[in-house]
Amino acid sequence: MKDADVIARLEDTIGIDGAPRRLREALEHEFVASFGMAPIAAAEKAEQTEARIAKKIASLQADAESSGTPGVLSVLEHPVPSVSGACRIHGSDSPQVAQAKRHRLNIDPLYRAIRAITPNDFEQFGARVLTEMGATEVRVTRRSNDQGIDFFGILNLGRLQSIPGPFFKLVHDVELRFAGQAKHYPNASLSTSVIREMVGAMSLARYGTFSSDINIFEPLALKPFNPLLALIFTTGTISSGAIRLAERAGVIARNGTQLATFLADRGVSMVPSAQGPTFDPAAFRTWLNGPT
Repeated sequence: MKDADVIARLEDTIGIDGAPRRLREALEHEFVASFGMAPIAAAEKAEQTEARIAKKIASLQADAESSGTPGVLSVLEHPVPSVSGACRIHGSDSPQVAQAKRHRLNIDPLYRAIRAITPNDFEQFGARVLTEMGATEVRVTRRSNDQGIDFFGILNLGRLQSIPGPFFKLVHDVELRFAGQAKHYPNASLSTSVIREMVGAMSLARYGTFSSDINIFEPLALKPFNPLLALIFTTGTISSGAIRLAERAGVIARNGTQLATFLADRGVSMVPSAQGPTFDPAAFRTWLNGPT
């Protein structure tokens, strides 16, 4: 059996909000229940693999945090190596962390809602995400003349930090401009061709070169040295090649799960319930149709 298979079984058994269990005991259980080992052999195997499995679970959690996606399991080292759901609330968690974990329990319904919206609505979705990031002057371009860009906006550092206008003028003078594409691929993987297309569209936008006389980016007031960042959002997945190319090109590409995680962290479409913040489809539709 491979370590990945063992961890997958632990994820299925414990779940994202499962209570802490001693890792060795959890491993013993899976070796017997899922892999058919005898109890004595399972105990020996658990002792041999405990440290290695703990390290791999921690690595998976770190990778998930780095990519902006939810990990399933979390390892607790003290007083004994234990494993719990990554969103399990512990007594040592601050109120902010506890609330963030409750929000992340809604990632799956958020993801399903994102996949279910129409291609036209997904362009509006991209603009709404940009607004959630703190951007202003957010626009959705007309489909008939979008020049390869579906939405754009401006992020002012002063407004982001809620600094009053008359003060810290330098901070208010720093603005980031974003332009993005929204790819509605619920059942397909975004490929490198989309990244190349976006790079080309951004290059043309930077130099004001369009296929018509209409400058759809006029609200950006783009100057030669203004920072212009590229975003690509997709409802589906992103191929490994596209991920590498986006990283090398400086394009910020996010898949459906990453977008759902961001919105969950923001508390978008959550309503109070006895179980804590709960995703509400009507609230999601209201948010989607909200102002940009």
